[in-house]
Parts: sequence; structure tokens; C-alpha cells
Amino acid sequence: MFALPCARPGYLGVVLLTLLSLALAQEAPTPDDGALAVVPFGVAHYAWNRPVRGVVYSVTQAAGIGVGIYSTVVADAALANGDSSTAEQWQAVTGAAIGVAALSYAVQVLDGSRLAQLRATDAHARREAVEAFDAGLALAGSRR
Repeated sequence: MFALPCARPGYLGVVLLTLLSLALAQEAPTPDDGALAVVPFGVAHYAWNRPVRGVVYSVTQAAGIGVGIYSTVVADAALANGDSSTAEQWQAVTGAAIGVAALSYAVQVLDGSRLAQLRATDAHARREAVEAFDAGLALAGSRR
């Protein structure tokens, strides 16, 4: 059986935890930074303090891509050995795995754009509240 050199137990977990710690160490982006929503592997969700969603998106996308690559290699090996029925089965696995990764990415982009819009709306509401408070202070100061 074919084994990937980086498929040691715990390797993917260490990589994901490193990526998570790097993402959480960064400052949060500005509220109007909607372009971050299209970055794959849940990066926007990590940056916007939604680590559970970030982990779900990053794991499903990485797993889908990884299984897709592995099943493609196995299908090619089966074709090289002349076993077309096994190759067809692994090609179906490849399609399903890449489909899962693509679906996860599409949901992530929709969720990320919704979060970016909510963050921008919240920032606008806070800005208006501060301006109203400052106007009230200016009005109170002018009455003295």
C-alpha cells in the first residue's frame, strides 16, 4: 500500500494547532475587511474570534483535499496494475472528497461574508453612538 511521507500520526494535528495559534496571535482585521472572507481554511473565522467555526472549516477543507489527493494516487496505482474497477471506486472517492472540500469552502465564504457585514454594521452603530455621545457632551458643555 502506498503511504504518504507526511502521514505520520499527529502530524496534521500539530500543523493545524500551529496554524491556529498563529491566527489567534494576529490582531483582528478592520471591520470593513470583507476580502478576508474568501481566504480558505477558516482564516477569517480565526481572525474574527470564531475559532470553532475556523477549525470546522479548516479541518473539512484539509481533509477533503487530503483524501482527494490520496484517493487519486491510489486510483492511478490501481490503473497502472490494470484494476479498473478499483480505480473507478477510488475516483468516486476523489470526487466526493473534493466535493466536500468545495462545499465547506462555499459555506465558509457565505458565513464569512455574513460575519464581515455584521462586523461592519456593529462598527457603524458604535461610531454613531460615540458621535451622539460626543454631541451630547458638546451640547451640555455649551449650556454652562
